[in-house]
Amino acid sequence: MLSSIFSSLFTMNFLLTAIRLATPILFASIAAFITASAGIVNIAVESIMTFGALAGILGSYATGSAWLGLMIGLVVGVGVALLIAFFSMKLGADPILIGIALNTFADSLAIFFLYLVTGEKGTSASLHTPTLSKVTIPFIEKIPFFGKILSGQYVLTYVCWILLIILFIMLYKTPLGMRLRACGLNSDAAKTAGINVRRIQIFSLILSGFFAALGGMYLSLNSIHLFSKGMVSGQGWMGIAANGISGGRYGTLLLSAFIFAVFRAFSIIFSQSTIFPVDLVGAVPYFAVFFFVTISSILNYLRIKRGNVEEK
Repeated sequence: MLSSIFSSLFTMNFLLTAIRLATPILFASIAAFITASAGIVNIAVESIMTFGALAGILGSYATGSAWLGLMIGLVVGVGVALLIAFFSMKLGADPILIGIALNTFADSLAIFFLYLVTGEKGTSASLHTPTLSKVTIPFIEKIPFFGKILSGQYVLTYVCWILLIILFIMLYKTPLGMRLRACGLNSDAAKTAGINVRRIQIFSLILSGFFAALGGMYLSLNSIHLFSKGMVSGQGWMGIAANGISGGRYGTLLLSAFIFAVFRAFSIIFSQSTIFPVDLVGAVPYFAVFFFVTISSILNYLRIKRGNVEEK
């Protein structure tokens, strides 16, 4: 049994599984990265993903269209982000405390709304909702090896790839991106240079809500076809961890997110074995997050000690 499990690692199916699992983590990573770049700590990524996943399913059911459901989910995600902006910038609340509050009751509030619509407290399986399908690209699918990677993915996976490129160009090749990163590096200097820091930070929160909601709806509007309690399952925190490891480096952010997805794929493969306890196997991705965050912190401490970087 164990030998057959190990033989399934590092195969094309394993790679495709990792790519599929990487998409929501990438969305969550970008959601955390974009606000951190502007000097805002958004730890509510997990809750926004939860609300987005629920809103996408309920919107899809109510309108009869997965695409309209997607739009409704995005509105909800951006709305939650604007709520964070209102409490933190208008009322002066700590954004970290706001994020803790949202993450604390997100699942319970989502289940409450689900119960109001379906009368069930577990899943939305009773709702017959249209969902987003996979996209097969003609000619591309026939290319050896790369054809299976580039074709046959869910539509939101392609959206993720495209948005990653657009976001990179925006952050590093445009004046808007320069102003946004300036706010994160030194908000006082940015104000002196005439940059409206508050407007930039609100813009970053809107983008964060947009990306986090997409990550949540990738989970509910694709292969699973439903919303269930706890379905985000820490993937928002993985995105936050990837942002922490990245140290503001875009490439490191994407690599960290994909590594976490690989460990999630590991846990799925090994969960098929009765040799290892299921709970232990399910915790593998979270052990990986703890390990890489610890290593990143140690390396950062050593760089500070050697004087290569300034302590924040």
